[in-house]
Amino acid sequence: MTKISPKNIAEAVYKATEGKSGQELSFAIKRSAQLIKDKRMLGKSDEVLSALSNIFDKKTGIVRAKITTAKNIKEEEKSKLENEIKERYKAQKVISEFFEKEELLGGMRVEVGDEVLDSTYRHKLHELEKFLMQRK
Repeated sequence: MTKISPKNIAEAVYKATEGKSGQELSFAIKRSAQLIKDKRMLGKSDEVLSALSNIFDKKTGIVRAKITTAKNIKEEEKSKLENEIKERYKAQKVISEFFEKEELLGGMRVEVGDEVLDSTYRHKLHELEKFLMQRK
């Protein structure tokens, strides 16, 4: 007997709801929720929703980015960064969240899915420290 993963359920929910609206969509969602309950996976509902969101984003060309900087950046810089992400990932749309963390000292950290580009000063100093410690 194979184990049903949250990703499997998310794919099934996506296929069951694809192209539906109104009563049909409502019925498909209720059946999906009942399946999750019957399979005793309510505790994994966050994982199912996350996987479903990823599937939807992939099908619609949406890329989600989390950008952390030491200081607030201007709207034009945000727009430029979003356009670069859109080009790099060949996305239709970029949904970005911007965060500020003063302890980064400067630079920025960009997270898109599992990929992380960390060009913060704090990270660079840490890398330099590691390099210098290896030389001893």
